[in-house]
Amino acid sequence: METTKKTGFTLIELLIVVAIIGILAAIAVPNFLNAQMRAKISRVQADMKAVSTALEQYYLDYNSYVEDHDWPTGGMDERGLFRLTTPVAYMNSLPLDPFPSSQVRNWTEDNPHFEFGSGNATRAGVQWPAQAYLIISPGPDLNEEVSGNDGFPFGTTIYSFDPSNGLSSTGDIVRMGGQYSSGRIMVDGKMLFGG
Repeated sequence: METTKKTGFTLIELLIVVAIIGILAAIAVPNFLNAQMRAKISRVQADMKAVSTALEQYYLDYNSYVEDHDWPTGGMDERGLFRLTTPVAYMNSLPLDPFPSSQVRNWTEDNPHFEFGSGNATRAGVQWPAQAYLIISPGPDLNEEVSGNDGFPFGTTIYSFDPSNGLSSTGDIVRMGGQYSSGRIMVDGKMLFGG
């Protein structure tokens, strides 16, 4: 009589396969999460470029950028960047920031648009046209570090996000435009404009 030998995997072979799968998963999961973060950062930069293009078109029509964009506690109002959507549609809608600031989480809007400053405000009872603008996203750390954005460019300090410092590093993703004829802008500890 012949005995049939059953073939199968030994326990050691199964453990080696499970260990290899675990190692591959440990390598792949962080890379996947980093890819998601890089995609959000790229989205913010593309959306800011679209808003910047709409602002330049608005400037051609009105010889001024829109006024500061603030979020009231009771809901959206028709100021600031909303002027880019109505009555003339320079953009169909305002893009949402995938990095909502930790400072506005208790407001009624779950995911606000970009923070925006143009220096267009009333000082000493006089309204003047905005000749420069600053678009801000808090970045992956969700903490807005830009100071003085409402009065931009009057005394603004900017700490830029740099992905080479790690995808969750501090700093804001910013885009500036226009002409700075007055004010003071500090970027990452260096004087960009003013004195």
